[in-house]
Amino acid sequence: MIRIIMRSLNLDQLRALQAVVDAGGFTAAAKRLSLSQPAVSTQIRELEQRLGVRLLERLGKRAFPTAAGLEAIAHGRRIAQEAAALEAAMRRHRDGHLGQVRLGVGAHILVHLLPPVLKELHETQPGLEITIQTGVAAEIRQMVVENTLDLALITMPIDDTLLAVTPVLSVPLLAVMPQTEREAPATVGPGFFAQRTLILLDTRSLLERMIRDWLRAGGVEPRPAMELGNPDAIRNVVAAGLGVSILPPEVAAAPVPAGGVLTRPLAPAILQETAIIQRRDKPDAPGLRIVREALAGLRRLGAPPARPSRGRA
Repeated sequence: MIRIIMRSLNLDQLRALQAVVDAGGFTAAAKRLSLSQPAVSTQIRELEQRLGVRLLERLGKRAFPTAAGLEAIAHGRRIAQEAAALEAAMRRHRDGHLGQVRLGVGAHILVHLLPPVLKELHETQPGLEITIQTGVAAEIRQMVVENTLDLALITMPIDDTLLAVTPVLSVPLLAVMPQTEREAPATVGPGFFAQRTLILLDTRSLLERMIRDWLRAGGVEPRPAMELGNPDAIRNVVAAGLGVSILPPEVAAAPVPAGGVLTRPLAPAILQETAIIQRRDKPDAPGLRIVREALAGLRRLGAPPARPSRGRA
């Protein structure tokens, strides 16, 4: 039985092999590498001994790769790319790079609440890379549990002992209706929706389940004419006069393509509570701490006033 004892590969030897093949010979390769021709020959010989196969065929002054040599070169290119990526990554850390933070949020949070936070982080933390994943709360929560996301800002309640939960916002949802509803009362209860065409989020949303539970507690079985996956789309459909809905205040207050909407407080109120979550055992890296503190700054927004208001295009 033949045993090959494989010592650690030498990147310089792989570069020398690549250079000999590219240049067509040892002398030209030595010039490219700023080495002597015997030094290049030694590197190739040691690499062949290490791998246990012939990598080059020498025909006159020319050198050609064997089948094994071609395969070694292909692997060598990939190893060189990974080595360069490693050096670049370590250089970023040395020069103040704060790493990457994978953040999960609901789509309407991303659209209506996060832009100022992300803008400030972009301007003040150039060494920090943030990637964002949107989805419904349950999906985002599971991704944090599975550590495919580092941090998330989602709707409560959150019941998972693996997660650290930091409440950030608590705001009352609003009834949203077309401007033809100017005679609507100052506050509206579940009965208001029983008499009108109802438009709701799809049932995957935790916020939607809260709204349906509120309606049922008031004796109204929700039978929406439309179920949409996007709160902004619901607001725009309401503005077009096609029904009424219940939405977060930041969504209700946003401009609409035409018509505008009216809003009213709900009685009793539905509070949408939003929290920052991360795994309790997550190492508290500097970049993670910076993003978490920036998200916690959303508290300064406070709860918007729950009074009759009008949004316009």
